[in-house]
Amino acid sequence: MKSPTITPCFGVKDTQASVDFYEKIGFTALPAGDNPDDDLRILLFEGGFALMVHREDQLREWLPVLKDTPIGAFGMFYLAVSDFDAYVAKIRPLVNVIKETEVDGRRIFYFTTPDGHVIGVNQSQEW
Repeated sequence: MKSPTITPCFGVKDTQASVDFYEKIGFTALPAGDNPDDDLRILLFEGGFALMVHREDQLREWLPVLKDTPIGAFGMFYLAVSDFDAYVAKIRPLVNVIKETEVDGRRIFYFTTPDGHVIGVNQSQEW
């Protein structure tokens, strides 16, 4: 698997709770390395790399500049799915829906993760 050009790594309160959440909404989790003391996980979506989650205290130790940064993010992340309607129907009861909208004929479904990250789901497209 080829890594993406930019790799999101979310700081989370509880890595296993985050993995459990993402697995419920269709992601697959893999260990990120061989160190059993490093609570970092890789998450795949539809077989491709999506993001990583890392327990907040370990991430703050790894990058001390983040020591006072709250969990969550200002902004949002987008998840392109192969079947928008089926995926949204599947996850709707499992997530905190914050907005549904349409822009230029494309529907977007926004939800938050347990750690406050905002994810917008849209139909995948070719550029």
